[in-house]
Amino acid sequence: MISPDVNTIFLPFNADSVQEAHFARTYAGFVTAVGYLSMRFLYSSSKVQIGTVVMYITMVMVISKIFSFIYDGYTTIAIATFFIGIAYAIGLYVVQKARKNELDYNL
Repeated sequence: MISPDVNTIFLPFNADSVQEAHFARTYAGFVTAVGYLSMRFLYSSSKVQIGTVVMYITMVMVISKIFSFIYDGYTTIAIATFFIGIAYAIGLYVVQKARKNELDYNL
């Protein structure tokens, strides 16, 4: 995800074009986030909301997209998906904060 060469022993294919490299780095961000959250679920005693899980996955994918911009360059679809991901993460954050403020703790 953060190395300059996207072709490693962990990928079952070679990314020859810029579009394939962008896809591989974004997918690596997804796998990294899911791995982190799996460990968090296994060893955490508190419940984690699904909105938080999706927000973490989206933010790690956006971070991997930034590394893809640094190492692989820019394409129109990569820039569009980057901004869509940021808007989605911000929307999840706003909705999650609004829902937390509406919860009744006097059960």
